[in-house]
Amino acid sequence: MIRPLARNGGGEVAVHEEGPRVPRWLAVLAGTGGSLLGLATNLYSAEFRRAIAATSEWLSATVLSALLIATVSSGSALAFYRLLARRHGPTELQTGEIPITSDAIQHIHSEGDSVVGRSLRYLETKRDSNDLVIFLHGLGLDYDDFQSYMLESRFHCIALTLFGFNTSERNDDHYKPISLESHLQLLAYALRRFRKDNPHKTITVVGFSFGADALLLLNRYAQDQIRDVRIERTVLLDPNVNRTTTTISSKVAAVNSQDPLPELVDLLHSARDIGELGYLCAYLRKITSKDFGQVRRHAQEVVGVWQGDGYDQFLDRVGQLARIARDVHIILSFAFENQFNGMARAARNRGLDISNLDCSRLGHFDLIGPQFLKERLEGLLYPPQRPTDP
Repeated sequence: MIRPLARNGGGEVAVHEEGPRVPRWLAVLAGTGGSLLGLATNLYSAEFRRAIAATSEWLSATVLSALLIATVSSGSALAFYRLLARRHGPTELQTGEIPITSDAIQHIHSEGDSVVGRSLRYLETKRDSNDLVIFLHGLGLDYDDFQSYMLESRFHCIALTLFGFNTSERNDDHYKPISLESHLQLLAYALRRFRKDNPHKTITVVGFSFGADALLLLNRYAQDQIRDVRIERTVLLDPNVNRTTTTISSKVAAVNSQDPLPELVDLLHSARDIGELGYLCAYLRKITSKDFGQVRRHAQEVVGVWQGDGYDQFLDRVGQLARIARDVHIILSFAFENQFNGMARAARNRGLDISNLDCSRLGHFDLIGPQFLKERLEGLLYPPQRPTDP
């Protein structure tokens, strides 16, 4: 944890059946091919169809068919592999929702953000555990990103989707884009609900990417709401630490709303290897299936709250988070390797304990992989016992 050394004072049910892992080459092939096709159709469904029609006038039907079949087949092969792999009993994932009622208004400061009468949706796996782990997703993502881990976790788990980021809300005028401030105040509203429903459980909140930023900003935007939630620990996976780390958010924020495709595809060039390319393709496909106006506004405001290239602002926010959570754990991806030493040194110069600040050898999206989450969360919540002296 990074912390001061001295401190003052039920819905639908989804069924999953486990089986052997999909080979990495097959997952990358299927993900990249399907995601590129999905990205094009999500952004330009009508234009995409016209392009195919125009192309067929000069490209032979045989070649065009081969390209389409190859793309579709990659996804079909993955689906067929998973179908054959099912051999264990089902595990239930329950979806739920938190109605946003009039009592939320006292905490929503923006007069222009209409939220009452809507709801926040979440995914839950209930288990007989004293630990409740709550997951917060990255920019433009949703609770689905934590499904794989939740199915095999030993803890009671809830993954929350922020307001307006469900695919079903894409064309719903009731879920118009709202401010970052209102997003965070609604997050606190949801955390209070989860605490009320689980009064005796120990709460750990895990934030990935923007979800980690949200934790760092909670005390700033929702101090009164969050005070009574009694968060035991927070786990921040790849939070932003200054303006230079807002790479994806900055690119999404700068996208031309009238012609977003070129700039979004340009984001793919930041991939370090084919595995990360697959992740980025899947990411772009997912955020373009949402209300992109919501995603773009969110990205612009996220970039706006990070200033400069130092670490003082980040460490100030870590200190604020330590006021509402007993432990603060920060795990960074390999992309932070060149900044880690300076960040750790700045924290130590402030007299902070940096034993829970860690830089892994994994990529950004690997931090929400089920195996990594399983190892890290179970290690944090149930650390190995040290042998006692005889």
